[in-house]
Amino acid sequence: MNRIKIRIGKSKLDRGIEILTFVLILISVILIAVYYNQLPEKLPIYFNWPSKNENGFGEKDLLWISPIICTAITIVFYKLNQYPWIFNYPIEINEKNAEYHYTIATRVFRTLAFVVGLMGLVLTLTSILYGLGYNTEYVNYLLPLFPVLLIGIPIFYVVKMLMHQRNSR
Repeated sequence: MNRIKIRIGKSKLDRGIEILTFVLILISVILIAVYYNQLPEKLPIYFNWPSKNENGFGEKDLLWISPIICTAITIVFYKLNQYPWIFNYPIEINEKNAEYHYTIATRVFRTLAFVVGLMGLVLTLTSILYGLGYNTEYVNYLLPLFPVLLIGIPIFYVVKMLMHQRNSR
């Protein structure tokens, strides 16, 4: 498939989302660094990891994995954004609609990277708060929100693309 290859500039919103995403990840790292010595050796780990025990607890060193994974995912998303013509689209891309749809597609990835950064911060903060003896029951209500966002955001933007296509006919 030979799609038009154009570079999509970043709006202020796009730059803001990118900066905020890295700030969230940086906050995770700072929180771990600040509270690391105050934490017990075992903490609840909210992602699957081989050294996590059957009760969901792992060594406090595993806290560092969350910001590392979030950073890697974010970098991959931002690198993919440099090549929006390789994405799958629900409509045919041509010279008239390429810029609009490429802009929307890159915004999807930026927004998903933001959600990943936010999720990493929430997981890190929750583990730290639990280790410090604070109530972390809020996580039971907050964690189900992330799969909804990770699925809902692309659906929202696909619908937006389809509606734009329908209205431009």
